[in-house]
This record gives sequence, structure tokens and C-alpha cells, in this order.
Amino acid sequence: MKSEQIKLSAILPNYNCAAFLPRAVQSLLNQTEALDEIIIVDDGSTDNSIEVIQALMSAHPTIRFYRHEKNQGVNPALNTGIQHAIGDYILLSAADDVYSPKIAELTKQVIRQHPSVGLVCGDAMVQRYDMKAPFYRMLPYPANTLITPDVFKRLARKSFACFNSGGSMFINRELIMRVGMIQPALRWHGDWLLYFICAFKQGFYYINEVFIQIDIRKAGYCENGRQNNNVQSQVMLDTVRIIDKVYPECWEDFKAAALMPHYALRYIPLFLSDPVACRFVTARLVWKMLINNKIMTRIGRWFPYSVILRTRKLLKA
Repeated sequence: MKSEQIKLSAILPNYNCAAFLPRAVQSLLNQTEALDEIIIVDDGSTDNSIEVIQALMSAHPTIRFYRHEKNQGVNPALNTGIQHAIGDYILLSAADDVYSPKIAELTKQVIRQHPSVGLVCGDAMVQRYDMKAPFYRMLPYPANTLITPDVFKRLARKSFACFNSGGSMFINRELIMRVGMIQPALRWHGDWLLYFICAFKQGFYYINEVFIQIDIRKAGYCENGRQNNNVQSQVMLDTVRIIDKVYPECWEDFKAAALMPHYALRYIPLFLSDPVACRFVTARLVWKMLINNKIMTRIGRWFPYSVILRTRKLLKA
């Protein structure tokens, strides 16, 4: 596939993020190779987002705009953008993150060589609200390499597997449509399931360069949502049930690798009490729930992420 034939779209859902939108949009506009479109989907904002979006549109013709009159959630907003996108590959961006200027250029280089790859992904700089300085978050895979579905399945089963976020990768749109887009019930973990499913089906190419600067705010959608234990527990159950019902061909891959979007010990009795989730529980899952997200975050305050990544790979956690 020739570079000029490859179309790239960025989908940017927005809900009351007027203060952050111009920064995110400008980083998408500043690509060394221009995106074919930036689709902003406003999800029923009540701040001055519409005025900000209209001003951006008047200055930049590549911006397209869709609006939900009522708030439906980030996943329906992303799905609206996906349905209208013209891109061969799609970036699932966020209004409060910033994107590196060469991600479109780097992605096109890969797609020219591997035109059916499921996704092209990279690293992240992460700023957490509870940490003083940002940290570099790389991925645990061979760099600048095509990871086929079979290789990825083996890696996930024997070691630690992860990605950064939907904004750290371009995903094959045709594949997204074929797997049913993003599951709305999974809320802040919807993109997590999508990119693992796509990687299992068509593999990925990992570039060890920063694709995104992630701003994890305490009031942000994902971080704030996970603080509600009842809702988060339901999302975790729904994740397992959807894998079982919608992607049964991937059930054993997720189970053998004990892949979940979040790990905490409180999920074990929850899973054991559910007729579907109980079939997902393995010794490795219990181990990963024990070496959980909170522990790793605390360790991250004292050690570089590279140390944490090596530890997780060693512990298979």
C-alpha cells in the first residue's frame, strides 16, 4: 500500500473538556504527515465545549464534528466516530491527552510494509495526579517488530502483556468493525478489550517511541470511575461475560494469559460467585490479582517503570 493511499483518522470524544480540547487537537494537527481527518464527537457537554469546537473547525477544515444531544458515555461516542471515519486506521484519542508529532508518519511507514496489521502501537509518557514527575511507559515486546497473532498468544501466556491506551495506537478500522467496535458496557475498559481482541486476531507492530502523553487526572473519566468499587466490579464481570459471549474464540487466550484490565484481590470472590467468571479463575489469575495494580503503582513511586516492567515479566504478573 502506497503512503498516499493510506488514510488515518483520529476520533476524539469530548465531555466537558473545553479547557483541554485545544491542546489535544493542536497536537493532532501538528503531525509531520497530516491526518486525513480529526473527528470530534461531543457527548452532551454542558460547558463551553461547542463554542471551542466550532472555533477549531472554522480554522481547520480537516476537523469533523458530531454531537450527542444527551450524554451516552465515551464508548458510544467513540463508536459514532468510528462509524463515520474514512480512515483505514484509527486513533482512539482523548481530549485531555497530547500526541507526539510523528505518530502518523511512523504508522504509515509500518502499514506500507504490513498492510493488514491489526494495530501499530508505541510508548507513552504518563503523568499521574499522585506522582510528582511523569514517567516513561514502554511495552514488554521486541521493539520495531511485527508481532503475529501466534507470537502474541505465546508471549501473553508466558510473560506480562499490556498496551498503553487507545490513544497510543492506530487500529485497523475494518478489523474494528468486524469485531463489533467498542463494547459500551465496559465503560473505561472498552478500548482495553478492543485492542487485545485486534492483536489476537491480526497481530501488531510495536515502535519503541513515545506516541502519547497521558494525563491521568483524579477527576478523569477512567480514574474517577474506577474509584466506585461497585461499578468497577460490574465492569470486570461484564468484561469476562463479553469475552465468553461475543469472542468465544478468544476465551482460552485471555484465560491462559489471565488477562484483565485491572487487578485487585477483591475480584476473586466476585468471580468465584459468578457462573461465567468462575470458569475464568486460574492460579495465574489469582497470582496476578495478588500482585495487583495498586502495589505496582506504589512501587512506581520509587523505581523507574523499566524496573517494574522487568519485575512483572519475571513474576508473570
